[in-house]
Amino acid sequence: MAAQASPYRLLSVMKPGVGHLAQRLVYSDEELLISLSNSLRLREREIAERATLKGRLMKLFVGADDGKTIRIDGMRLKQLLELAGGTAPDDLALAGLYEVNLEYFRVLLGRVLPSDGPTRPVSVVRR
Repeated sequence: MAAQASPYRLLSVMKPGVGHLAQRLVYSDEELLISLSNSLRLREREIAERATLKGRLMKLFVGADDGKTIRIDGMRLKQLLELAGGTAPDDLALAGLYEVNLEYFRVLLGRVLPSDGPTRPVSVVRR
């Protein structure tokens, strides 16, 4: 029996610096959901635009995109896995950039989004 492929893979690890520190910020649950929901909205827009002139130009310069993955940093992936009731693997690089299967990401996000609230939060209002 073949081993099942992981729903995410490490693309790169950030070098120390400001970006590296930002990738290691711990979000509150609400901020995490807003951040991930916004990332999903942007990714869905990118996928929808693949057939447009802009999308074809991006494909020319950046390369083909199958539209089946989303990229998120290791810290947000770890927090999402834990919030969804799972456990992040010990070897998950918090400062890493991961390519996550889009359907798997939607399932995880669906587990943690409140059913009575908006499914796509876009901002945090602080008072």
